[in-house]
Amino acid sequence: MKKRSFILLSILFCLAQSFAQNKINVKKQIPSPAFAVSDTRFQHEKKAKYKWTGIWQFTRTSAADGITALDIKIGKNVILADAGKYTNAVFNVNNQFPGSKSWSTLAVGDLEKLIPAAQRMTDQQQHAYLKKMNASGVGIFIEIFPFKGDDVSGLINQWLVKFKQYPNIIGLGIELEYYGKATDDLTKEWDLAIKKHNPQYRLFLRHYDPGYMPPVYRGKGDLIFIDDASEGDLKSLNQGFANWANRFAPTACAFHIGYPADEDDMQGNSSTGWWKLRNPIKDWGESILPLIKDADQELGLIWVTAKSGKTYNTSWDLTKEIRLPKNK
Repeated sequence: MKKRSFILLSILFCLAQSFAQNKINVKKQIPSPAFAVSDTRFQHEKKAKYKWTGIWQFTRTSAADGITALDIKIGKNVILADAGKYTNAVFNVNNQFPGSKSWSTLAVGDLEKLIPAAQRMTDQQQHAYLKKMNASGVGIFIEIFPFKGDDVSGLINQWLVKFKQYPNIIGLGIELEYYGKATDDLTKEWDLAIKKHNPQYRLFLRHYDPGYMPPVYRGKGDLIFIDDASEGDLKSLNQGFANWANRFAPTACAFHIGYPADEDDMQGNSSTGWWKLRNPIKDWGESILPLIKDADQELGLIWVTAKSGKTYNTSWDLTKEIRLPKNK
């Protein structure tokens, strides 16, 4: 009887082991639903990113604390001591967005007519700037500021001829604030005038009102529409930038951000504004991207304020020396 009981217990023990082993094997073979490959909730979605990042060479220094008068609050442009300072500023922005290409602008023409009046570089400073940017691999758009009635095509020809020896020039930009809306016919004329100098040159148009952009004309698909909206809270500005890009997609778009007027709020209070962000360039730039619907849309970012005039933001100086990319 004991022997039969022992045999029965042995059989039951073996069955129990087999069951336990099979249970363990089943557990190993069934992945957790949360990490299953077939679960699309955990597949990486493609996100928008910046192709171009850099500074506006209308390099601005912000006004002092508590300023509310807009003509002062928007800051003043400064001509930096040497071309290397501009390079520092470009890469202090560009380094925040790994994988993006560096770009900047060169403001030309009679800038004293602008509001507020602005300084322009001398011929010597312009050439020194372009040489330094070329050596640093920074793409440059020549930027003009025409007024109503100006011969824009003539200005395009004038400036592209002057700087034709620089291989890092990638196109020409037009600020529309003083000229007016870019119609389809005008945009086509300007685009063709630019491409006569180099078929790879691109045209950008800049304004804060989307109604200033050409309604239909897109050329060969390489136009860039830049939104330079300012003077609002960051959340509202971000939504405006996103609306701009989403409206014009798949046309390339860029955002002018970091204006002196937005460093604090419009009432001159330091409790808000881009200066409060932990890393203003990176944090603000990245906060726009989730609002962009077309992940394949070519996007650019241009930062404006190079130095702060605020007592509480004295460390803001993009012209400080930094480690440049390799071979630069």
